[in-house]
Amino acid sequence: MKTFLSLVFVALIFPVSNAWCDESSVPPIVARGFDELEKNGSLAAMAVWMAGSARELDQDQEVATGRLNHIQGRRGLVIGYEVARVVPLTASTKRIYVAVKYEKGIAWMSFDCYLTGKDWIVERFDFSTNANNVLPPNILGGQ
Repeated sequence: MKTFLSLVFVALIFPVSNAWCDESSVPPIVARGFDELEKNGSLAAMAVWMAGSARELDQDQEVATGRLNHIQGRRGLVIGYEVARVVPLTASTKRIYVAVKYEKGIAWMSFDCYLTGKDWIVERFDFSTNANNVLPPNILGGQ
């Protein structure tokens, strides 16, 4: 009986874990922003990530661009990114955790994405060179 319950538990948890790491479930707006970040820099990435959101025309774009430029100034050029986890929150919302790879280090980002009907928008994002500031404890190995 104990073995059976263990198998049931694993069967229930395993699909959820795989869904979190499935990069195909990343909203296209997040990937497009990273393409722009690598090719054309922080301002182009911010324009993509804020497109269509309530923050599209506010000063957050300039502040975030400056912060990303500061990180790039210290860490070098962006050489790629890796999705750490995609967490479906509701049918129309997801949180995506990403490691941004620079020549001299790494930064961490999270995106809250919302499906407006046909298109995804980024409602909120956060980034830091300190994983503890962006990633939840369960990703960092805690409870």
